[in-house]
Amino acid sequence: MPRRANTQTQQEAVQENAAVQANTGADMQMEAAITKTQPEKGVLALADVKIGDFMTIRNVRIKEDDYGLTVAMPKTKAGANEQYKDAVFFADRGIKERFDQTVQKAYETFMHQQTDLDEETEEAEELEQEESGMNMGM
Repeated sequence: MPRRANTQTQQEAVQENAAVQANTGADMQMEAAITKTQPEKGVLALADVKIGDFMTIRNVRIKEDDYGLTVAMPKTKAGANEQYKDAVFFADRGIKERFDQTVQKAYETFMHQQTDLDEETEEAEELEQEESGMNMGM
């Protein structure tokens, strides 16, 4: 009988631990900042991602492939065969998906701001040309 009670206690502990982990992931704040655009062939941008108040992952790569924007973690050479492996990985798929969405949204926002900035610059140049044309005609 004690063994069964012990098993039940272990199951409750596992469920409680899973609930704590799920809550931690849901409450975790993530902020991404685009640090560089087109740093190398095939990479659209690099981002730094701050997770909560305790960690920042640098050099997260944003690429575009057949499926759309893809987020790739920083890699390091590992082992004697010198293969590249992710330097950071998420054990929880849901948190990884949130991470990817945060980075993709930051990239899209950055590109939208760049487009707006380019349009404003073009408008200012056109206005300047019109003004200089009017001054020449006088």
